[in-house]
Amino acid sequence: MKNFIQVTYKYKPNDKVANLTEVNDLLDAYSKIYEPSRSNLLADVKENFPIVTDENNEVRILGTAPALKLVNQIDNHKLDVQLAPTELTNVDFKLVPPSSGYEMYFEINDKKVSTLYNAKDTFLDHYSLSKYANFLLQNDKKRNLLDELKDLQETKELSSKKAIYRFIENDGKQYLRAIVSDRYKFYDNPVALYIAIAAISKYSSTYKKDFILENLILTDSKLFVYFLEKDPVPVDKNITIQTGLVLTNSELGDGCASFKVYYIIRDSNNNRVVGLTDQIANINHGNKPAKIETSFNNLDQLKHQRDDIIQAVKKVAWTKKLTRDDLDTISHLISHIQSPVPKTLKENMAKCVDSNSILEKSYTLLKLFDKFNSFIEAENPNIQLIMEKKIISLVS
Repeated sequence: MKNFIQVTYKYKPNDKVANLTEVNDLLDAYSKIYEPSRSNLLADVKENFPIVTDENNEVRILGTAPALKLVNQIDNHKLDVQLAPTELTNVDFKLVPPSSGYEMYFEINDKKVSTLYNAKDTFLDHYSLSKYANFLLQNDKKRNLLDELKDLQETKELSSKKAIYRFIENDGKQYLRAIVSDRYKFYDNPVALYIAIAAISKYSSTYKKDFILENLILTDSKLFVYFLEKDPVPVDKNITIQTGLVLTNSELGDGCASFKVYYIIRDSNNNRVVGLTDQIANINHGNKPAKIETSFNNLDQLKHQRDDIIQAVKKVAWTKKLTRDDLDTISHLISHIQSPVPKTLKENMAKCVDSNSILEKSYTLLKLFDKFNSFIEAENPNIQLIMEKKIISLVS
């Protein structure tokens, strides 16, 4: 199922920085949207992640003011309840057109609820039924599934264990979006973004480097934020690099919030290549704020990684004109590369390196990567890294 809502922000010149009150509003607004409000958790987050501001009480991250206003647009009421599986009554499964997939429908406290995202499979996995259930549903055997589920729900050992059921309201309807364990800590999107701003503000103050919030994508349950150093660093004639951090987070219990170093290389024609490195810090949804704060000590490595990236970039012949031999080598690489590169993506990349059309246009390595970017960015970001490393090693 698609997200109920999605907002996107892209930095524009002269976008303003947020002040301390606007950043704190992230946590204040959390208490109005999420239930329960978790005031103790939010107080611990504020204590362990203080926001560093300048003499004007502003956070030196350009773009934060308009970005935070967009974040506040997502105000769907979200409710978390501890339940046992048997508290879900009148369970049924229905096809959701136009897809061929099924969702689960049930009642709780006389309210009708349906599942979305992966909640149906998570519930069924409690009984080791997920794959079998989908097989039965696709083969018109729903009655068999309901009978099997009823029998298993009567098994006390299986049905007495409680978990946290994460609900969301949209257009007056209730949805179950995730099921998480009792030890899950609720570092939801506003909290994760607050922690990120706190960490970047501290780094910015320590190393005297201004940042921009370059890009933000926020849905009702997912978050992607890209922070970038404001000032590009020259690495060659007409070539610059900017480094930063990308934050990803989910409210669906499918992994910790992750911080990775990324960089953008550009030439004077705005051809660019985007790279991503390994995780440098994380927000583990099972840890308390004090323990997470120690993980962010690794942000000190950002400066070292930044310096290493710049030195490595300087060694690459980004402005080199690609020869027919170079293109043949790249074509061979693309045709033989394995997972995680999808077949359709390989086909698009192969079209990009057609030697006749590219030789006529005198492509450089950076321009080729820029062409790849137009369709790689929608895929797994690690694909960009894989292709960069392999192609650069072959043609540089």
